[in-house]
Amino acid sequence: MNHAELRQWFYSQLTAFYAQGELQSIYHWCVAELEDWNRAEAYMHSADLVAEAHLNRWKETTKRLKKHEPIQYIFGKAQFMELELYVDAAVLIPRPETEELVQLVLDHETSDVLKVLDIGTGSGCIPLALKAARPNWRISACDVSPVALEVASKNAKALNLDVKLFQTDIREALHQVDFDVIVSNPPYIPVDRAESLEANVLDFEPHIALFGPAHDPFYFFTRIAEIAEKAGISKVYFETHATETALLCKQLKEVWTGEVCFENDISGKERFVILCRA
Repeated sequence: MNHAELRQWFYSQLTAFYAQGELQSIYHWCVAELEDWNRAEAYMHSADLVAEAHLNRWKETTKRLKKHEPIQYIFGKAQFMELELYVDAAVLIPRPETEELVQLVLDHETSDVLKVLDIGTGSGCIPLALKAARPNWRISACDVSPVALEVASKNAKALNLDVKLFQTDIREALHQVDFDVIVSNPPYIPVDRAESLEANVLDFEPHIALFGPAHDPFYFFTRIAEIAEKAGISKVYFETHATETALLCKQLKEVWTGEVCFENDISGKERFVILCRA
């Protein structure tokens, strides 16, 4: 089998599972990882025979893609802003909306010296992107999951970025609160909307990082706001589900005495919340 035939086979195997544009992107990602070729090189080598070892990897990758396993988990990497991060099933795959959250913080916080805490850090994408952009900021990050913190630590070391990581469950306590700003992309998807998620999200990404408590999907927002209020922290930045924002605003105002402002994402949805000290 040559690479032109392999390309045809790959598309025939996966056309029923992915939209055409998405499948094309997946194919070129596989080419880059499995053959170390860019797009132009992939077509230049169309007539070349596929090495048996490579063919086996293509077949295994295709098998996993048929099960909707995210390609980021298959190859153990994801792009976030200017960073390449290691990811596995212990952490959420970083998303473009979270890149917007980081940019929002960078646009609003112009001080060269700032103490920032990211709550629920997962892969460490938020604090690492902030540290890369603002080297003088003192940045910390926490998570309830020790395996998530292992991923974040691996990324921090690989990128040589100094971010302090620690484990804590904010439902019980958060003792380290000497910060100017809190950032968080907490679990916020209502459990009753689980069926609306794509299979590659619902079946593979960690539910602890996806879903808010069934009794109160906004629990983590109000809990973090409560912590920030008691600690006198000046600002909190959240990413949200962009639904039921009126209810979220009402709940936040029950524990936060300052302003509650919403910012739209690039699609025009009320995706981000900023809590400001009055």
